[in-house]
Amino acid sequence: MRIQTNGLLFALSEALDCVERELLGVTGNHSKRVAFISMRLCALLGLSAEEIFDMASCAILHDNALTQYMLEMGPEGLRRLEHIAMHCGRGESNVRGFPFQGNVTGVIAYHHENWDGSGFFFKREDEIPQRAAVLRLADNVDLLFAMGSGEKRLLKDIPAHVREQRGRLYAPVVADAFLELFDESCLTRLGPEELDTALRETIPDVRSELSVPQLMRGCGLFSSIIDSKSPFTLNHSRGIAQRTGRMCRKYSLEQVHAGKLVIAAHLHDVGKLSTPSRILEKPGPLTDAEFDVMRNHVRMTWEILSKVPGFEDISLWASSHHEKLDGSGYPFGRNAQELGFECRLLGCIDIYQALREDRPYRAGMEHAAAMRIMYGMAASNKIDKSIVCDLDMAFGPEQPAA
Repeated sequence: MRIQTNGLLFALSEALDCVERELLGVTGNHSKRVAFISMRLCALLGLSAEEIFDMASCAILHDNALTQYMLEMGPEGLRRLEHIAMHCGRGESNVRGFPFQGNVTGVIAYHHENWDGSGFFFKREDEIPQRAAVLRLADNVDLLFAMGSGEKRLLKDIPAHVREQRGRLYAPVVADAFLELFDESCLTRLGPEELDTALRETIPDVRSELSVPQLMRGCGLFSSIIDSKSPFTLNHSRGIAQRTGRMCRKYSLEQVHAGKLVIAAHLHDVGKLSTPSRILEKPGPLTDAEFDVMRNHVRMTWEILSKVPGFEDISLWASSHHEKLDGSGYPFGRNAQELGFECRLLGCIDIYQALREDRPYRAGMEHAAAMRIMYGMAASNKIDKSIVCDLDMAFGPEQPAA
């Protein structure tokens, strides 16, 4: 598949920003602004188009481990700066399978390091990769001064802060580049109305032919982020992706077709990153208002994935996993005539996986109990009976796990 990797990342950044807003209270589009600032700095510093392209990827992904860390440490852990920084190493480990253009070792791992050696890993000066130093400044300035808010009073304080921290928090060459490039008129372009245009104008047009396995590994990173949003969804997306791959083999689908289905499975709940944890983890029934918020995650999945050129099939399949054959599903109320095999398959696998998992309000079910519910849904014309039968045969207790 020929795809501009950062086109996918910029779309998915909307979901990542939801996590940062909930957990850290940052203004929206944080990772996009960090990507824009970082790319402009790297261009002035003379980096190649491929290096700048990877800089944007790292900027979008720099906080990818926040949901995992939140799951392990809880909200109190995120309030301790030394704990926040520990997500850096995990974040770099997570992206090792991502299809970067070149070597990005240390860029995410050391993006909280200070030039004077006072950071969490005590790296100093040239021990810090240049793009990590760029990311340090871009990330910190955006966090400290709420650059997406358009608050001019805060924006006016940025140059003085960068000059004061030059050689302390920030690499001198990076600080000097920032002061050369960014004045108040430039910073006010970072609001939501202009940011996407600024990104398109700045990012190098680097396109590459990514194999389906490469894309699957890259999207697998996002299923890990999604699943870590709640302990009750810890293996949900990855489990659906694994089961989808197994059913693709059962149906003897060709490689690209199967790969696109697995990618859709990895990303089907990406919109759930916008759903507050208090709703995902509520132990009792949801109110009507809470259920509306929960349902909205599917529409957000559609809005995110439909922006990615080349993802037309994937966005349709991923956003149809709560639709029903009788038209009673959501978010679009599609019916049997509008739901192809792929939509039906992902919908059935999603139901099966959810029934087998522990949830705040019930324990996970055994295979037989889950199948009784699904056969009932098929009899009511909610889901495809033939696919339900195939899942029963494929995942029954007598079947091998692989």
